[in-house]
Amino acid sequence: MKIIVAVVMAFLFMACSRTYPSVTEYRIAPNGVTSTELVQSSCKDDTLKVSQVFVKSSLMSKEMKYVVGEYKEYAFNQSEWAEYPNKAITDVIVEYLSHANIFSNVSSYKSFSISTYTLETNVAEFTQHYSKDEKKSFVRLDITFSLVDNQTGKIVDSKHIFKEKKIKAIDAQNGVIALNELLFSSLREMHIWLAKSCK
Repeated sequence: MKIIVAVVMAFLFMACSRTYPSVTEYRIAPNGVTSTELVQSSCKDDTLKVSQVFVKSSLMSKEMKYVVGEYKEYAFNQSEWAEYPNKAITDVIVEYLSHANIFSNVSSYKSFSISTYTLETNVAEFTQHYSKDEKKSFVRLDITFSLVDNQTGKIVDSKHIFKEKKIKAIDAQNGVIALNELLFSSLREMHIWLAKSCK
């Protein structure tokens, strides 16, 4: 009887002490997010509010999704976003524009201040893709910016950006690095477009 009890206790101890792989959290934080573009702005006397980014449902979760082939979508089991992507991308845009010297003031959607314009952003895709055999990988960013005149409620101008980037190492970490690079590149394009969009 003592032997049976000892075996059971040993089994329970082994089960409780089993180590599980940790989940790695990745940030959406492009390097050099501060703007370095030197462009003449037509919006110097105006103010801007950045609305929360519109995204598809998969980007409203910390779960990090990837696509295989054309249609199959999965989630990494040991990798996830440190923040909800829609919030993280919104914060990056606010930070970037706050240092861009395009508008006299830039505020986030949380602010109660009244602004001349609102910047709306729609992210249709911010995803890592794999080939059907999962031997090749690339990332894709599909983002649209719209500048809204708050007095009329009408869209003054829009900018659609679609980018893809192949990655050599096909793990989640290199996918995140490539997505951050595409996001920063898109912010630079947004900067140049936005500086000329005020009427």
